Amino acid sequence: MILATGGAGQLYAHTTNPGVATGDGIAAAWRAGAEIADLEFVQFHPTVLADGFLVSEAVRGEGAVLRDAEGRRYMPAVDPRAELAPRDVVARETARVMTRQHGAPALLDATAVLLDLPARFPSIHAHLRDLGVDWTRDAVPVTPAAHYTMGGVSTDLLGRTSLPGLLAVGEVARTGVHGANRLASNSLLEGLVFAWRAADALTPEVLPRAPLAPDRTGLREMQAFRNDRPIAAARATASDPEGPAFLARTRPATRAEIQSLAWRDLGLVRDGAALAAAVTTLAGWRIEGSTVHDLENRNLLDLARLIARAALVRTGSVGAHHRSDDPTTTAASA
Repeated sequence: MILATGGAGQLYAHTTNPGVATGDGIAAAWRAGAEIADLEFVQFHPTVLADGFLVSEAVRGEGAVLRDAEGRRYMPAVDPRAELAPRDVVARETARVMTRQHGAPALLDATAVLLDLPARFPSIHAHLRDLGVDWTRDAVPVTPAAHYTMGGVSTDLLGRTSLPGLLAVGEVARTGVHGANRLASNSLLEGLVFAWRAADALTPEVLPRAPLAPDRTGLREMQAFRNDRPIAAARATASDPEGPAFLARTRPATRAEIQSLAWRDLGLVRDGAALAAAVTTLAGWRIEGSTVHDLENRNLLDLARLIARAALVRTGSVGAHHRSDDPTTTAASA
């Protein structure tokens, strides 16, 4: 069996991902006992419209700049590369600006770009035109948004997971090719090359071989959490002696609540106190119902719990995982 279910961008209030990216494959594989790794590494794209449409970095490459709600340009004070700094740097600072503005979006200003914007960026221009926005005259409101899930179901170079007979390819998989901060073209490698290898592995000679050895960083934490009561909501029944007691300690939660918490506490800038509080809050939530939407929400809740635990355990900042309470980060920012 091959998992190719994509990522989990719908966990966040802002995402470039389609509506089906609810972490279904990762959550199902984890519940089945598969090794999961690196879920704390989520890449955010810095310039996305409110409807999830991505405004390419090439626009900034041609000279567009980022401004706050008052029209002040903010990136030059943060990084000498300004708007051309790496995605995580630009996205984090934009998130900070939005926090100071009580959630109001940042502004991408391309009005001074000495190019024919409609000709250079026809898809972006057409989308903005449909929204009634003339970006040749006005700045465009943008927000960072969850873009790529770098962690997932751990695989070897053939796409095999730690469960015999289960393979994973694409964004659902944790192949290791992204490290802690994905480069854009690596998704083609993960989706195409690894998919090809996984298909080749579906032979009687290769598939029965020993599956991936469980030796990834953070695995013990994930294994301990597997038996924790908070994840039992999906399995709690009247025949389970702890089920009713567990249900009594929790309350139903909505997708909007999960997304709001994830954006605030599991997003671009994290800290230990907020992560610990998120672990506690998520443990008190459950998802009711059996529709497809309910099942997707249950998967999102499982993923939120896993990401919160993984991010709490990784106390240092690396790649897309940024801890504001990391002493090294704090010293470098002072």
